[in-house]
Amino acid sequence: MVEIIRLEQVTKQYALGQVLVDALRGVDLTLHSGEFSALVGPSGSGKSTLLNMIGCVDLPTTGKVFVDGNEVSHQNDKQLTKLRLHKLGFIFQTFNLVNVLNVYQNVEMPLLLQGKLSKKQRQHRVENLIHRVGLSAHLKHRPNELSGGQRQRVSIARALVGKPKIVLADEPTANLDSVTGIEIVDLMKEINQTDQTTFLFSTHDDRVVSRVDRVIPIEDGLIGASRFAEADRDRLNRGVA
Repeated sequence: MVEIIRLEQVTKQYALGQVLVDALRGVDLTLHSGEFSALVGPSGSGKSTLLNMIGCVDLPTTGKVFVDGNEVSHQNDKQLTKLRLHKLGFIFQTFNLVNVLNVYQNVEMPLLLQGKLSKKQRQHRVENLIHRVGLSAHLKHRPNELSGGQRQRVSIARALVGKPKIVLADEPTANLDSVTGIEIVDLMKEINQTDQTTFLFSTHDDRVVSRVDRVIPIEDGLIGASRFAEADRDRLNRGVA
């Protein structure tokens, strides 16, 4: 399998007043193209910080992060913006949609920023993705006219429209009811299997954990040092993963 993400001894410290807080403490991690994985751990374990490292939203204090062969600490702001725009898609628990734009316009936005496709090409790609997530009847609706599950489906379409190699999802089911949460994860799994897009979640939601192929336990800024490691082994032994 082709390596798409690698972290080598990544640490991250934040200043809290005069105190330095260790969010990550020497993380080593490799993900391969097409994986459907989840960072699993309690609140404050370092899940979101680790996603921010991979998503080029933040840089490590020490260590190296490679995204599709690019070592991010060597990139300037312009290069990091380009990397995020062309290689990465983001799905957030709060949806992060633009309320004044309708469904079509929200999904189209990354393509406008990329600036590579004609209007007709953008229209074809946007409408195709909106159809795939089951929202063709809601093209002109604004976010406040949609349910939570529908808004998350818009977020998925927006994350995928630029054809990223990696999609990062930060607690994507946190604001959804149990049935809708399962539907959303199953939709992402279908896209993963169809398009071989790499998905990495941060979550403590069992609905997500039960459907991923790989569980990556994290606690206190360390990977593999938590009670979730045993749960992962149990799932593998049962043939779930």
